[in-house]
Amino acid sequence: MSSASNFIYPRNGVPHSKSKVNSAPNPDVQISRVKINNAVVKSMENLTEDTYRVVVKCNDNALPFNSHAGQYATLKVEGLKKPRAFSFAKSPKSENKNEYSFFIRQVPGGEFSAWLDKNRTGENIIISAPLGTFKIDDSSDDMICIAGGSGMSAVNSIVEEAVHLKVKRNCYFFYGARTQKDLYLVKELSELSKVWSKGYKFEFIPVLSEEPENSDWKGARGFVTDHFKKEYLEKGIVSADSCKAFFCGPPPMIDAGAKVLAEAGVSEKSMFFDKFEDARSPAPVIDNSKCILCDECLLVKPTKGCIVETSKLGKIKDNGKYADIQRIDPAYTSGLYYNTLYIDEDECIRCYACVHACPAKAISPEYELEPKTLRDMVES
Repeated sequence: MSSASNFIYPRNGVPHSKSKVNSAPNPDVQISRVKINNAVVKSMENLTEDTYRVVVKCNDNALPFNSHAGQYATLKVEGLKKPRAFSFAKSPKSENKNEYSFFIRQVPGGEFSAWLDKNRTGENIIISAPLGTFKIDDSSDDMICIAGGSGMSAVNSIVEEAVHLKVKRNCYFFYGARTQKDLYLVKELSELSKVWSKGYKFEFIPVLSEEPENSDWKGARGFVTDHFKKEYLEKGIVSADSCKAFFCGPPPMIDAGAKVLAEAGVSEKSMFFDKFEDARSPAPVIDNSKCILCDECLLVKPTKGCIVETSKLGKIKDNGKYADIQRIDPAYTSGLYYNTLYIDEDECIRCYACVHACPAKAISPEYELEPKTLRDMVES
């Protein structure tokens, strides 16, 4: 039997014989669940004054994403440093071959938003997918869908998927917007009740928070989560014991909705959500003391340098960033016991795919900025 010293075990656990290694493997080459395709913008359409429907068409030889309703992709265009994450707006079963639809809301000061100011039909774009774990469950419980802003996209795709699956369950879709001019898909969603499974109810409920009091609006007003609590939970239309909640939109809306449901007795396992983050959100931090070396975060990273495998982090500069990041060399450096997975906040696009993928909850934007490392734990 060969001595253990004749082999070096890199992070992925595959041994390399020292006598047979001619050159170091490329540390950026790894099997990934994220596929990258070249595409073009097929069409752009204004849904509201600041929200577009953008349809992207991949090349004929594109790799299939095999995504499911609720997941998201990143879009990269020439001239912008980083890609941007957007939820798929339709069920894959509703799309034409190699086409993907997105509802994209312009954010003041956003680079991608500025790019949308011109008609980009026909321009090249790079799409990477699939990302995220948000999807419809297989229970028969009532579906409580709550979306805000461009969070409409992911929830719309899940509702479309439910139609295709002919699910036998009630669905209440609450959409929070500011005013009537911010509403879209109202007619399309309202008509879903006609194709929903017989004997079960589908209801679309738009809720406006800033609509002028003297307007002609006859629908619900206030915050969407408050309306759901007062008119549906407290009146017994929906039971906390037999519902599943699907949230997508701004983090404050999701936090408020989760609180309402938790107080009503809905378990955390019955809540599914996809928070919309942007460049203003904090970058996640990896606590390597909780890392179980599964590599799930590396398999879903959408950009090359966002998560770096290092053998050691150097000194911290005045700006709080590391001056010397020593990358792991897969052929010669053992990262098995002294590994440090480090998220470079300059490369991070705040898609939070790594946060969702980590089964050990070792990645969070709430962790201390200075990442914990196994090396530090052993040496202390």
